Amino acid sequence: MDTYLVGYSIADPKQLRKVAPGCEDFGLRNRFAVFFCRLSMTDLVRLRSRLYDIVDQDKDQVLFAPLCKRCAGRIETIGRPIEPHGARDAVIVR
Repeated sequence: MDTYLVGYSIADPKQLRKVAPGCEDFGLRNRFAVFFCRLSMTDLVRLRSRLYDIVDQDKDQVLFAPLCKRCAGRIETIGRPIEPHGARDAVIVR
């Protein structure tokens, strides 16, 4: 799994209300239009596909910025901390 910083700028408020829930299914909201997402390649394709169907290609923008493990582990904050890299990774064994 890789870490991505996903941010967006959506012109139409109706479409904007669809983008955030789509991102929430794949990551943690950090700010209004910024998410930290730990994604497998399959999840990245699924998220991109979901958002592609929502956004207006001429007016909107969604950014997927990959963060290497070293970079993700070195993120600094002032104020409320973010979760440590990999904190939400889970393995379910049956």
